[in-house]
Amino acid sequence: MPLLFCNIAWMENYGGRDANDPPKGGGGYVVSEGRAGEELNFVAADDGYVYGHFETIKNSVDRQVKIERLGASKSAEFIDGVDVVWTAPVDGNDPRCVIGWYENARVYRDRQRFDGIYPSGQHELDEILSFRVRARAEDVHLIPLSKRDERLFLRRGEGWSGQASWWYADDTTDPDAKRFVKSIRAMIGGKEPSYARPPVRSRVKHRAGQAAAEGYTRYVKRHEVQVTPGHNKLEKLFKEYLRRTVHDVRFLPTFCDDMRFTDGKGQDVMVEVKPTEASSIRFAIRTAMGQLLDYRQHQRWEGRQLIVVEREVTKADDKALALGNGFGLAWPLKNGDFVVAWPSSAKPSRSTRRG
Repeated sequence: MPLLFCNIAWMENYGGRDANDPPKGGGGYVVSEGRAGEELNFVAADDGYVYGHFETIKNSVDRQVKIERLGASKSAEFIDGVDVVWTAPVDGNDPRCVIGWYENARVYRDRQRFDGIYPSGQHELDEILSFRVRARAEDVHLIPLSKRDERLFLRRGEGWSGQASWWYADDTTDPDAKRFVKSIRAMIGGKEPSYARPPVRSRVKHRAGQAAAEGYTRYVKRHEVQVTPGHNKLEKLFKEYLRRTVHDVRFLPTFCDDMRFTDGKGQDVMVEVKPTEASSIRFAIRTAMGQLLDYRQHQRWEGRQLIVVEREVTKADDKALALGNGFGLAWPLKNGDFVVAWPSSAKPSRSTRRG
């Protein structure tokens, strides 16, 4: 399993903003603001995941994590099955020390934003806006303060973790670094004393699934209770786009679904149109998937099914939700064209795929 080391600020619990457990080290932002994005790196959210942050911004540029070095393709937006080892400078100063790890985690190429739909009340209270890694809560391990000893200290220098907050440790050629990485792998694999302390739970009263449920309710009330002008406008734009770009396009009669078309080559497509805001895209996709599955079963539909949303789908998880379950995704561009992506497409295209 690939291994990624990520350096963050030093804390005892990483259980939320706490004057008795302030983040130490971790760069200029932590020093100037007294807060850090990793303060909840060991808090289990309402959905059963833990969301991890490490800083990737340098000189106003938010850098990508080259997940192809962990085994992903160059076009992939995330990679699963990575062991992420968290390090921090001891009490805010060198040396760096291993403070915990995520097993079997998902690592994203780009920063992922919550966009106002927080995974727990504590995330909202502490204003944690984004994450780079996620793992199931049962796969997350925090090493108690009393156990963070010299065996877990990293050295500095060539072959070891550098100035960046992340280190592709499997790539090292330094013999001492190799031995250190091997010992950490042994600890993760249970061959050495392990630390299975459960993640600190949110201190804010927040029912399981409440964040997702409230976000979904807001979406339904705003966009699904009645057909809105935004829905009609988006549907019209998409039809105009198809007339311009798809040869011999024909629009078919519908039954409950929003729209159907065929490109004249035997490819019939059923469409659900969903007006959206940036924060409601995932809820729109979920709603559309449920409707399309219902139509597929009830109407014995065998053609392709497409979800058209109003905003660009930027989150890898949101794209994977639709594409990974066999649905196409489309959204408009400023020039009136649309990006249309199908599950079999490596990358989104600007025209409807034929054949």
